[in-house]
Amino acid sequence: MTAVESVVIDKPTLLPETTLSGPKYQSVHDALLLAIEGLPAGTAMPTERELCTTYGVSRATVRQALGQLEIEQRIFRRQGKGTFVARPKIEQRLELMSHTEGMKERGISPSSRLIDVRRIPAGLDVGVQLGLSSKSEVLRIERLRLADGDPIAIEVLYLNADRFDGITAALSDNASLYQLLASNYGVELASAEETIEAVIAEGREAGLLKCQPGMPLLMLSRRTLDTSGQPTEFVRSLYRGDRYRFQTGLQRPRPWEATPIPASNELIVRIARPDDADQLATVFIEAWRDAYRGVVDDTIIDALHHPDVSGWLRNLVSNTAARTFLAEKNGEVLGFTRFGDDAQQPAHGHVFALYVSPAASRQGVGRRLLERAIDELDPMSTRAITLWVFEANTRARNFYEAAGFEPDGGARVEELYRAQEISLTRRPRRVGRRFAPDDALDSPFAPTRS
Repeated sequence: MTAVESVVIDKPTLLPETTLSGPKYQSVHDALLLAIEGLPAGTAMPTERELCTTYGVSRATVRQALGQLEIEQRIFRRQGKGTFVARPKIEQRLELMSHTEGMKERGISPSSRLIDVRRIPAGLDVGVQLGLSSKSEVLRIERLRLADGDPIAIEVLYLNADRFDGITAALSDNASLYQLLASNYGVELASAEETIEAVIAEGREAGLLKCQPGMPLLMLSRRTLDTSGQPTEFVRSLYRGDRYRFQTGLQRPRPWEATPIPASNELIVRIARPDDADQLATVFIEAWRDAYRGVVDDTIIDALHHPDVSGWLRNLVSNTAARTFLAEKNGEVLGFTRFGDDAQQPAHGHVFALYVSPAASRQGVGRRLLERAIDELDPMSTRAITLWVFEANTRARNFYEAAGFEPDGGARVEELYRAQEISLTRRPRRVGRRFAPDDALDSPFAPTRS
C-alpha cells in the first residue's frame, strides 16, 4: 500500500493533564482517531516525535495510543517505513441478504470468482443441514467474494443437486445466487440460522484472500430455509477479520420468550477443562480395558492407575497446544477427543485420541466427537487430517474408514505400547461418506504421545 499524503494534525486539542478524565494515552488516541477519520487508506501518519511535540506528551504515551489504534486496525505499521492509515472495515448487518445485495447497499462494487463446482454425496453433516440422506447428491460451490476488486471472503455453498439441477450453468462469476433461486426456481428465502466463529488462515485460504497465514478470520456457517420451511442452502464462509465486521441489534428476551433450557438428556460437546480430568481418566481406562485386550500387552492395561492417568490428562488439557473436546450427558463424560496440528506435517491436522466409554458405545458419541474434530481442523474441507490406529483394532479402523480415513502406508511399533500401529489420512475434499451410518461404531484408538 502506497502512502498518498500525510495526516495533518491541527493545534493540540488535549485538555491539561489535571483535567483529563481518563488515561492520557486515551486522549491522544481519541484525537488521532478524529484526525484520520475519512482519510484515504495508506495515508502516512506523523512520526512519534512529531506527535510528542504536537500533543506535549511522552513517547511512551504516543506509543500506547498508536498501539491501541493498531489493535483496533485503524492504522498499520511497516518496518522502516512508518505508520499508515488502514482501510476501513466493511460493516454489514446480520441480515438474510446475498453478498451482491449487501455490497451494493453500502456503495461497494461486488464481484465473485467461481473456484470450484462439483456434485458430491452429502455426508452426515451437510445432509442433516439440508434434510437429506448422507448418500444424496449435493452441489458444492466454492466462490471467492470480492469488494471493489479486493478478496474478502471464501464461500463454500451446498445445495440439493436434484432440486436445483442446472443452476451451475447460470451461476456466472457475478450472478446473485438468491436472484437465481427466485427467478429460475421460484424459491424465496425466509429465515436462516447462523453461527460465527474465529479461525485462522491456513496456506490455501491465505493465498486466496491475499493475507498472511495465521491471520484471524471469521467463519460464518448458515442454514437457510425458504418460505415453506424447507432447508434450501447450507454455506460456510471465511471472512478476513481485518476487512470485515458484522453488526446486529439485540433485545433482552421477555420472560415468556426466553430460550428453553436444553433437555437434561441432551448430548453436549464442549471444550474440556482441567477439572474434567477425573472423568476423562475414567473413560480412558474403561476404553482401554474394553477394546485393547489382545491388542496390546495386558500388563500395560493392568498398570493403568486412575490418579496417574487423571494427572496426566489434567496436564494435557492445561498445558499443550492440542485441543480437547468432550461429550457429556447429564454431567457425565461419555467420551473425549484431542486434536491439533500434525507435528511431522504442520500443514495437516491430526487427531491424537478419541475414546468413548463402553457404556455409551453405539450411541453416536464417537461420531459426534470425530465430526467436531474434523470441523475444527478442516472447516473448509481443504486440509488433510492424519491419525494413528492399532492395526489389530478392526472396529476402530472400520469407524475411521467410514469417515473417509484411508491407510497412507505409515507403520510403526511404539515401544510404549508394543503393538503395531498404522497411519490413516483423510484427504481434503474427499468424495464419499464422511461419517458412519446411524449405527456408527464408537471405538477408541491409541493416542500418539503429545
